[in-house]
Amino acid sequence: MVSRTKKLCQDCGIEFFGGTDCHYCPDCAKLRKSDTVIRIRVCQDCGIEFFGGPRAKRCPNCAFAARKETQKKHKRNGTMRPIGSLDKCTVCGQEYTVVSGRQKYCSDECQHKGVLEWQRIHKKEYHHTSGQDAQKKKRRIQTQKVCIYCLTPFTSNTPTNVCSDYCRAEQKKLQQCISDIRRGYNRDLEKYEKKRKKYREDCKNER
Repeated sequence: MVSRTKKLCQDCGIEFFGGTDCHYCPDCAKLRKSDTVIRIRVCQDCGIEFFGGPRAKRCPNCAFAARKETQKKHKRNGTMRPIGSLDKCTVCGQEYTVVSGRQKYCSDECQHKGVLEWQRIHKKEYHHTSGQDAQKKKRRIQTQKVCIYCLTPFTSNTPTNVCSDYCRAEQKKLQQCISDIRRGYNRDLEKYEKKRKKYREDCKNER
């Protein structure tokens, strides 16, 4: 716990421990994640806004109309791939016997590869169109941390848990003292802890 980075939540401001791209406490992160699933989308057919999931492309009315049109085409043209017919696997190209309407692969192995490839392409496209790089950069610049040595809040977009060179040097001395004690050496840990306590009080009075 001593070497971990303490941060301030960018929503509620409480302190929490988190990694490089953790900017919110667990409770706020959970709320934000739920907000990103169902949000306002734009219908690709009529252009109106509606609430939908990440893969929603049409509003409810246009989605209903599209389903009706698909059903009409199916009745008019019949089944394109009847059960028992032959088709080619989209991964390896081998022929297989169709056992379901949505079957694309000849085996579980090809299905696993096909799904992984679809996920890779879909995530790459979403990452590009959603502007996540710019959002991550903005959040990193706004990241607020709490110095592990003096407990002073500070802003930094680099992986550090100290606010200054002085705190880094003093924290290193304290950590070295703790390590030496664990190795069996006789060190005065109380001296470093008293020095840290006094510095924390001085910093608190200055804020």
